[in-house]
Amino acid sequence: MSLLKTASMIVVLTLVGRLLGFFRSVYLNSLYGTGMESDAFNIASTIPLTLFLVVPGAVNAILIPTMRGLMEKSQRTNELYHKMLTIILVVFAVMAGLGVVFSTQLAAMFGVTGAKLELTAEMLRWMWPSAIFIGLTGLWSSICNSHQHFFTPTFGTVANGAVVIASMYVLVPVYGPNGLAIATTLGYLAAMLTMLPTLRRFGYGHRLSFAWREDDALKGMGERVVPILIGAVVAQATTFLERGFAEGVGTGVISALASANQIVQIPMAIFVGAFTLPLFPLLASHVKRGEMNEMKQILQKGLAYLLILLVPVTVGLALYAEPVVRAAFQRGAFGEESVALTAWALPFYALGLYFLAARDLLTRAFYALENTRTPVVIGAIGIGVYALANWLLIPRMGHGGIALANALSALSQAVLLFAWLWRAVGRPVRGGFLKTLAKTLLASLIMGGAIWIADPWLSLLPLWMYLSLGIAGGAILYVAAMALMREPLVSELLQKVRRRATPSAGRS
Repeated sequence: MSLLKTASMIVVLTLVGRLLGFFRSVYLNSLYGTGMESDAFNIASTIPLTLFLVVPGAVNAILIPTMRGLMEKSQRTNELYHKMLTIILVVFAVMAGLGVVFSTQLAAMFGVTGAKLELTAEMLRWMWPSAIFIGLTGLWSSICNSHQHFFTPTFGTVANGAVVIASMYVLVPVYGPNGLAIATTLGYLAAMLTMLPTLRRFGYGHRLSFAWREDDALKGMGERVVPILIGAVVAQATTFLERGFAEGVGTGVISALASANQIVQIPMAIFVGAFTLPLFPLLASHVKRGEMNEMKQILQKGLAYLLILLVPVTVGLALYAEPVVRAAFQRGAFGEESVALTAWALPFYALGLYFLAARDLLTRAFYALENTRTPVVIGAIGIGVYALANWLLIPRMGHGGIALANALSALSQAVLLFAWLWRAVGRPVRGGFLKTLAKTLLASLIMGGAIWIADPWLSLLPLWMYLSLGIAGGAILYVAAMALMREPLVSELLQKVRRRATPSAGRS
């Protein structure tokens, strides 16, 4: 399967999964708005969500290069899988058990007290078993990705979202807010189970193996796992800090930030997942073969694709922040105050979109080079930037400062990773990338100007029509501007779309 076809498949599945997650947020907001129950759920779900963001990526980073190396030498991978299965089960079962016991202490770390503390701790107890499911999801998705199979792991996000929504509708009327936590755990279980048939097809059986000594492959992964895990945790540490900063600003701010972030994460997950997932095995394979020029070409193409896709999204979210929030969430308990709180944070989160995506892709490049220390150091610097920015911005901007601090932290990490990679392998991108950057900024400026000029007339229309015409018109104008400037990547995308729309033309 070609890179573009793989990316397209991941885009479609991720979009469906993210839309399901978005509908979950709509349901949650309609029930509780930005009240205490929403805050408690968003705090409690931070831990399994962080594990879900950290563990699969970390396991990918240590397992895929080793698996690809074994495959290149035509060596069996089953024994390594059995040992990894044992390690994952033991580690995450212990983690889940300790999490259940110390749920109250963990909830208190976010600064919550009283009834909110009790509710958060109770939700955490229901959610901790998901740690085991997330650990196995990380292992099984890495095995699938090693075989250049991306459909089933990505489909797991769809299964997760569907099960969570269905379970919430059934369980919340019976168990109240705790039904949200139970549904979340069932969703992670569903994501895990979707991969079992694929593993069977690749010939992997499930048995435990404690023969860990004298295993060179396992030893090599063990040397990399600690810095990779630290780096992954560091990359997500801002999520935990954000909850603490937001709790200090006031009630409802945590939920408002979570709702704004939910909107931003839709394009983030779609486009970043579409390119970092299929690119990482390719980067690792080229590095293993010593093909550094090919590795840098793939990296440049990934960074350029993310640029032309995410910059216009950033402009659109900044210009349409309030109507997007209103259309997405304003119903039930989510009233005008909730809209205002959420819309204030959305543009600042959007500013960090491309830098978060670039950070993740550049980090994968370091992992392909088996350099796990540099992302950890830069991630720690990013946390320092985030904390300092919050200290400076919150007194002036409230919770908008928290969102802007997130973007500034991502910017600092992306720039430093790029500079460090340049020192390690030479210039990562060629002049063509700078041309793409200039064209993207100019086309986005044209799009944004047109939206701003047309807004006084479009805003008179009903909300759904106003947004539909504005977003569609802006997107068409952006693509047209890029095509007129003869941007090769946009032309490539348009040709692929044209061939799919007219199969006979593709065969001629």
